[in-house]
Parts: sequence; C-alpha cells; structure tokens
Amino acid sequence: MVLSVIEIAIFLMLPLVLFYQRSMWEAKRYIPVLVVLYLIWYVTYALMHELSHLLGVWITGKDLQGYQLLPKFWKGEFGYGVVHYNFVGDRADFWIILMPYLRDVLLCIIGFLLVRRRIGASVFVTGLILVLLVFSPLYDVANNYGVYLLYSINDFNALSVSSSPLVAHVIGGGFFLLTLFLSVRVLQLGTGYPQKV
Repeated sequence: MVLSVIEIAIFLMLPLVLFYQRSMWEAKRYIPVLVVLYLIWYVTYALMHELSHLLGVWITGKDLQGYQLLPKFWKGEFGYGVVHYNFVGDRADFWIILMPYLRDVLLCIIGFLLVRRRIGASVFVTGLILVLLVFSPLYDVANNYGVYLLYSINDFNALSVSSSPLVAHVIGGGFFLLTLFLSVRVLQLGTGYPQKV
C-alpha cells in the first residue's frame, strides 16, 4: 500500500504538477484542477485496467467466473479490482494478461501525440489528457512491473507462467521504458503550453 502511494506520487501527480508549472497557466488555475483530476483517475484506474482483462477473456472465449471492476469504496477497499476466469497458463491467458499493458502503451502514444499537437487548450482538458492517456499508463506499467520485481504474484507473474520469465521481463521493462520516455517528452513539451514554442 505504501509503495503504491509513493508510485502514485512519483509517476502520476509529480509529472502532472511539473507539466503545469512549466506551462503558461498560473497555480491558482491548476491547483483546484489537480484534485478533480486525481479523483477522476482514482475512480477510473482499476475500472479501465480490469475492463481490458475482461475484454481479453471475452475475445479468447475463456470461461468467465466473476469480476469486480471497481474497488468497493464503501467497504474500505481501495485500488482493487479483479477478473476471475479459468487461467491455465496458455497462449490465450498470455493475451488476456497483456491487454491492459498494450492499452497503456497505445494510450500513452495517443496522449503524447495530442499534447504535441496542442489539442488540450484548457487547464482541465490538458490535465485529463495527461492523467488518463500519459501518466496513468506510466503508473500502471511501473506499479505492476515493479511489484513483480519485488517477487509478488500479479499480472507479470501470470505473463511469466503463460510465456517465460524472460518474456515477462522484456515486456515489463520495455513497456516501462517506452511509457517513461513518452512521459518525459510530454514534460518537455510543457514549456509555455499551450502556446507553441
């Protein structure tokens, strides 16, 4: 739990604040937006991740046994979702487990292109693009691959079972480096944003 809080600060909120600080917007305009953006991210993060797994289950025709797409906030659950299906470590399982991370890479590329084209001209729209399309994918890959590196059982462990440890590390490390690179490029584009430099 503590590790997740640190990762949220480093990979989600800190880059967002740095982008805004480099932009032309004053702090009094973006500080209130930070709170709203965090809440939007928090409510959608597990939902989007688990929906990607669920889509993989439906595409592959695996036997869906149950799912929880949102954390049960009212029961004190935070940041937890799950899709239960008949995991056996086959090729279909590999794609089911990989789906959220493929989505992360695709969203990060789209987010980078939108920021580069200066699509978001308002404080809120720009922040929404940054949070949902750039920094959330970075966090998702960093968090899940980081936990795997600490020998915890998670998606990357399942990738390892359905392929090999080497494949899981290549995907985790490669996707992390790609989303990190795109996030750094987005931060560089933040100088004077949304005006072109």
